[in-house]
Amino acid sequence: MERLRERYYLSYPKSLIREPLLYHLVKKFDLVFNIRGASVSEEMGLVAVEFEGSSEQIERALAWLRQTGVTVEPIEKNVIE
Repeated sequence: MERLRERYYLSYPKSLIREPLLYHLVKKFDLVFNIRGASVSEEMGLVAVEFEGSSEQIERALAWLRQTGVTVEPIEKNVIE
């Protein structure tokens, strides 16, 4: 199984700031993640994260994040080298 590394911006509203979203990704989808940058305030959270896993693991995790209320946007390859 080929392991991919993909980078995304995750932005989430005030209602999700205290939720351990990345922890759930590890437990539910067995993903490895690396936080590349983050800005969290009382009003919103923005995290630049790199996921490592199979294509299916990453797609399922991204779908779960979106269902939870997180906005997911891919990071262009050269942004956080």
